[in-house]
Amino acid sequence: MRLTPFAKAFVTIVILAVIGYAAWHYKGHDLRKWATGSDKTTTATGTADNSADFNALKNAPSDPGRDAGSNGVQAVGLTGSGRLNRPLVVAINTWAGHSPGIVFNDGLEAGPASQYRKRFNLDVKFVLIEDPAAKLAAFRKGDVDIMWNTVDNWAREASILAENNQKARSIVMQDWSRGGDGIVSLSSITSIEGLKGHKISCTQFTPSHFLILYLLSQSGLSPADRADVEKNIIFTQDAPAAAAMFKAKQVDAAVTWEPDLSAAVTARGDEAHVLVSTSAATNIIADTLCARQDVIDKAPETMRDFVHGWFEGIEMIKKDPAGAYNLVGHALKLDTDTVSGMLSGLKLTPYADNAQFYGLTGGKAHYETLFDTAFVIWRKKGLVTRPVEAKDWADTRFIQALAAEYPGATVNEPKVAAKAPSASDRAIINKQIQIHFTPGSDEIMAGSEFVLDALGETMTSFGNTYLRVEGNTDATGSQIQNLTLSERRALAVKNYVTKNFPNVDPNRFQTIGHGSKNPIAENQTEAGRQLNRRTDIKVVLATEK
Repeated sequence: MRLTPFAKAFVTIVILAVIGYAAWHYKGHDLRKWATGSDKTTTATGTADNSADFNALKNAPSDPGRDAGSNGVQAVGLTGSGRLNRPLVVAINTWAGHSPGIVFNDGLEAGPASQYRKRFNLDVKFVLIEDPAAKLAAFRKGDVDIMWNTVDNWAREASILAENNQKARSIVMQDWSRGGDGIVSLSSITSIEGLKGHKISCTQFTPSHFLILYLLSQSGLSPADRADVEKNIIFTQDAPAAAAMFKAKQVDAAVTWEPDLSAAVTARGDEAHVLVSTSAATNIIADTLCARQDVIDKAPETMRDFVHGWFEGIEMIKKDPAGAYNLVGHALKLDTDTVSGMLSGLKLTPYADNAQFYGLTGGKAHYETLFDTAFVIWRKKGLVTRPVEAKDWADTRFIQALAAEYPGATVNEPKVAAKAPSASDRAIINKQIQIHFTPGSDEIMAGSEFVLDALGETMTSFGNTYLRVEGNTDATGSQIQNLTLSERRALAVKNYVTKNFPNVDPNRFQTIGHGSKNPIAENQTEAGRQLNRRTDIKVVLATEK
């Protein structure tokens, strides 16, 4: 019997399907390992994260109060020249972090007072694209030249572009989130550890998701408890929907951003509060603008002038905030109070901050630590497969080309100092760590460096907090000796961190010795005494009164 062409095709499809099923059934583990770079099978929520996934963030920027910035930036000239002979199209969303460009342009489209047009002969057109997927699609298609992003999400989208043999670069940092993102919860939940056993709403694979994963990694929860918290996360379509679930009392906490963060607290009244926000975790979420590589190659002078105008727009906002709020509100269809409120939850980042963020003033670029850390997380969740490195997805030439325009510019941050302990203090992170000391001494023994280095990471990531270090001993010896010893050991922890992390201000520490007054186990056994010889670490909000 001769098979018809249709029958041959049908048989071929069946054979391929059987082979494919067999390969996945018997070799699925290996295939998943090849695709994700992990030998762990991911589920809908992926594998649980741990603090080691965020180790790169220990290289966070200097502590608030730093006064270095643009000094030391090596000015570069642009290789080649070129300008667009059409409007530069920039995709933004309804977020006040885009204010500098809108103000400098006198609106979404160049207004009569557009400084882009007057100073640089550049037409800029801002277009609102709220949906991240639609934004990326327009960017890939070539309908927009520059798109909004957060660095953590840029790591995900860069991998998608790489999969499709497309290229783009981060060209400027827009802002640090400083209160604009956070977790609203029941007032009875007072710390990250307190989220255990509660349902939480969040938007998957967004800055909100990245924020809660980071906070969990820094908490005192065990790996098993962190995994349980992740299982209790209910993913919503967007941030407003996450806040809406909290307002409707369907969840006990929600990870969202302004203005929904504040609105969620207002909706629940006294039974709700902001558990933690980026006003405390200051160096975790950064907004950036990313440009297509073909546009960069064709018009480097246009890119430089766009970035220059962005920095100048920040200065214009400082000089006339009321006028700026009105202009931005009109463009984004927001009232001026909402614009002002959004801006109060972020820090617009001028030249000096950008120079530091991209590592142009020396040291490792925090842009790279955020990007590379986020990629590890998204890959572990099974969201991306194509490896990308931060250094290949940024172009700092346009910032470097402006070095002569901003000589001596500095990074300005408020100083944070610890205060005397009080009943109103709220620790958002609570850890118990084992630091080994020479018996009867405050000398830190070898082997404790890893734990102590993690404290340096915590201090830099939570820039608007102070660290309470509480030393505890067992009951061996006199109470007075134990009290003195525990105080000295708490101070030794502080001294180690400030020595090895010189950008951490020593004034951000509280050191307390409890002696043997706070046992967590019986002192009659060596095992119990070992548990009592501990150091308690609490990250305390500096903004709470």
